[in-house]
Amino acid sequence: MSKTIWKHAAVFLFVSSISLHGVSQQIAFPDWDGSVVFDLIASQEPVRPGDRLELAVVVEIENGYHLYGPEERKPSRTEIYLHAQHLRAEKPVFPPVVRRDLSGLGEYDLYEGMLSIRIPVTSLDAAAEISEIPVRVEIKYQVCTDSACSPPNSKVLSLSLPTADKGFPVKQLRRDVFAAKDPP
Repeated sequence: MSKTIWKHAAVFLFVSSISLHGVSQQIAFPDWDGSVVFDLIASQEPVRPGDRLELAVVVEIENGYHLYGPEERKPSRTEIYLHAQHLRAEKPVFPPVVRRDLSGLGEYDLYEGMLSIRIPVTSLDAAAEISEIPVRVEIKYQVCTDSACSPPNSKVLSLSLPTADKGFPVKQLRRDVFAAKDPP
């Protein structure tokens, strides 16, 4: 009798593993963490007291995924917060959104592909007293496909901006990002 039970158990486990293997092949779970890459860059270096420059959060969104625009409801919308003692920031400049109907859920303002969210900043006079300005930018966002969304998420990016005295020459960086329209 125990051999019969073991045979049934073995057959059950074999059939279950085949069934589960088939299910796992049919369900594709989104790669929420790997679907969006963020980078923080500056338009110049070094930074002198009183300089007006830009920071940018460069976002690369994998095909099939999207982020919500800044005018959508919390917690889905994309938000940017700058934390830097020696910089005065203006409101972030978001690029135009794509308006799409999401499978009967309604129309939404979205970001897809590559984009840059620019933050106009001015270096304060107190920056002359330090060798670099530590910058932190917090991004609040939600990654979605057309049929599912990750939980709301946040990421902190960091950057150190070297400083120099007034009159010191500066180098313009990443003209591909900062030469685009809508400068501060």
